[in-house]
Amino acid sequence: MPEEKVEEKTMGVSDMKDLAHKYQVPMAESTLREIVGEGGVTPAKANAFEEYLKTTAQGLYPAFAPQIAAGIPTAHLLDPYRQIGKQTLGEQFEPDFINDHKSAAALQGGIDEKTGRPTPMTLDQWKSHLMSEPSFGWGYTPEAHARVNSMLNNLKQGLETPRGAQ
Repeated sequence: MPEEKVEEKTMGVSDMKDLAHKYQVPMAESTLREIVGEGGVTPAKANAFEEYLKTTAQGLYPAFAPQIAAGIPTAHLLDPYRQIGKQTLGEQFEPDFINDHKSAAALQGGIDEKTGRPTPMTLDQWKSHLMSEPSFGWGYTPEAHARVNSMLNNLKQGLETPRGAQ
């Protein structure tokens, strides 16, 4: 019986871009094109590239290094921040932790009390950051409008209350 030759599936530039995004490692498209070359990336080369991305991500995100080393992609570790962002600013919000310094602040906006080194913000700190940084636009959300209306109603009621009556 003749052996069937199994063709190895190769990866293209978009596959490599997805892999880099999975570990939140910034990569120029030109670099990815060079890595892919003419024939695509073999599974062995893709595995080596993924190991490179894991090592690089551990350096970029030292607070997450143990989890990344254990095989959890950086994008998965950042998903709670993404979800808090969506809850706070709306479903359309998509933080760019690689290219936007305001979003990247989530990853280094806290301080480790023992070492003094930057750490990721707590999720509460991240939510406060989203609400207080004007460029995120929280002031235009329905929640912000509801809070302002509530405050104005309370103020109006306070001003309408006769003196001495409580």
